[in-house]
Amino acid sequence: MKKIASLFILITTIITSAQNKSTNNFGITSKELNLKIYEKDSTANALVLFESGNSEFKEDRYNIIIRTKYYYKIKIFNRDGYKNASFSIPLYNNKNNFDKIKDIKAVTHNLKENTPLEKDQIFEEKVNENWKLVKFTMPNLTEGCIIEVSYTIETPFKFNLTGWEFQSDIPKLFSQFKASIPGNYVYNRQLKGYLKLKTNSSTIKKNCFRVTGFSGHSDCEEVVYEMENIPAFEEEDYMTDTDNFLAKIKFELSETKWFDGKVYKYTKTWGDVDKEFKKDKNIGTQIKKANYFKDKLPIEITSLPSEIEKAKSIYYFIQNHFKWNEKYSIFKNVNVKNAFEKKTGNVGEINISLINALKLANLNAELVVLSVRNNGFATKLYPVISDFNYLIAKVNIDGTYFLLDATEKLLPFGLLPFRCLNGYGRVMDFEKDSYWIDIKPNEKNITNLTALLELKEDGTIIGKIRKYYSGYNAFLRREKSFSLQEDDLISEFESSFTDLEVINYEIINKDEKEKPLIENFEVKIENLDNVNTIYFNPFFDEKFSKNPFKQKNRLYPVDFGYPRQFSTNFSLEVPDNFNIESFPKNKSIALNDNGGNFSLLIRKNQNFKITMKSDFKIKKPIYFNVEYYLLKELFNQVINSQKTPIILKKI
Repeated sequence: MKKIASLFILITTIITSAQNKSTNNFGITSKELNLKIYEKDSTANALVLFESGNSEFKEDRYNIIIRTKYYYKIKIFNRDGYKNASFSIPLYNNKNNFDKIKDIKAVTHNLKENTPLEKDQIFEEKVNENWKLVKFTMPNLTEGCIIEVSYTIETPFKFNLTGWEFQSDIPKLFSQFKASIPGNYVYNRQLKGYLKLKTNSSTIKKNCFRVTGFSGHSDCEEVVYEMENIPAFEEEDYMTDTDNFLAKIKFELSETKWFDGKVYKYTKTWGDVDKEFKKDKNIGTQIKKANYFKDKLPIEITSLPSEIEKAKSIYYFIQNHFKWNEKYSIFKNVNVKNAFEKKTGNVGEINISLINALKLANLNAELVVLSVRNNGFATKLYPVISDFNYLIAKVNIDGTYFLLDATEKLLPFGLLPFRCLNGYGRVMDFEKDSYWIDIKPNEKNITNLTALLELKEDGTIIGKIRKYYSGYNAFLRREKSFSLQEDDLISEFESSFTDLEVINYEIINKDEKEKPLIENFEVKIENLDNVNTIYFNPFFDEKFSKNPFKQKNRLYPVDFGYPRQFSTNFSLEVPDNFNIESFPKNKSIALNDNGGNFSLLIRKNQNFKITMKSDFKIKKPIYFNVEYYLLKELFNQVINSQKTPIILKKI
């Protein structure tokens, strides 16, 4: 339920966790109304002047509810900021109970008039059996207006006290969250993101909570969390799920202690979780189906002499047998037998089948649960099973181990899908205690372009180009080679260079997943316009056209997922009737601590040959914010060098 709520919150134009300072204290100042621009972010289309919220536990007709008052005050600078004046508030219900929204109050303030939101401007939309949305857009919007909105939500679902998001896609001057939590309810709390709290206070209020029919009172913890001058969160390339980095305080119900002495625990130890997993019908029960594969695995596989050969053969057998249905489904709808018979299945069915098959062959195989990149990081502070949404296999051979996922047809043994490169996972041993494991990416992911070319006297260039790919670079190119016709691959390459024609094309190791992928091109670049000056880029299509890093500063890490290397070896023979006028300058730049580098060495052998060797290495999967500036500058240097042509002039 929390996951669905988070989804709806993210798609609202203003994060609906912005909550109320005082719903009876509407009002703006002339300074706020006359504000033309936010000096700390002149690009902002809107600015949260103030947002606050107050959650408290109340008795309501023999039911305990959480009542939360929400309040926003938002400055709209221009038309692009109008989207921040539309609200979509999710409400949950089940067969026994439901969320309620009440006391909606909203006003648009302009220089000349104030326009309230009317009841007939508020709509409900049913999403499914459990969810509906209350939606409205503020009236009479103009550039420079200020909107104020408040409402109250009452929920009987104690898991719905989930915390507070301080940061969104527009900047905020001030954000505040208050809660009064009876001692009967214990919540784990976690501060996420890279911003610091201005206020983090907790006090005890005596005898603040009681329930009809039970004797005694409970004390309440009154917490206050505040942040100020919060920058807008900007997404950039090379990052995992935004939920990892947005500034927020996260609550999760750990246990309840009732007045009659009963205690209900919701957050368990890993020992408890291990036991539950072992009995779970979708994991523990399905992982015991090894014997089912006794007559499914070919004898030529199970009789292989070495463990590594056996493991590889089983991996490719399962990979080839199944078609992945694009669903994860690790905690529900997992049935190994049905999936094997249908030859299609979800992540749980395919990879648990792989583990069972490995076990049948007497290999030491284990199950690893993890959270994929777009699902956020799984917390290590305490078990949160809902943090995990994926599982893979781990096979231990001769003192080392391999992490395997058989859902992708073109992945070689030992290479995980990119979505799985999210830091770590939890190995569920089922015989011993579970434990954390780092998910380390493949180190050698190389793209190499080698060009041996000759310039003819008429300005035509002929020669051969070889492109070599390994690791993830090979997987991505192999994936494309299967998705496109050969003519389309050729056309794509030809389009990267003016007047280039591919005379012959060859692709090597297309079906050999564990070998590097190689493409050979025989090319001809005609001088159709008979120009006397030729501008030639030796990088062809293996170059960066723009810097993916645009922010002045970045608070969160740059996560490439895996290290990568791009190299070019280029040679051009030049006839007597052409002169080599200019070419890119030699360059060498390196990041600190051997984190990466770019080098370019170009040589002019008198006037009849020019050679170039270039290397660009990203040596780490993750770079932290203190490394951002130098990483950004490294890319700038690469781009500047790669866009500088070799200039050849006819004599």
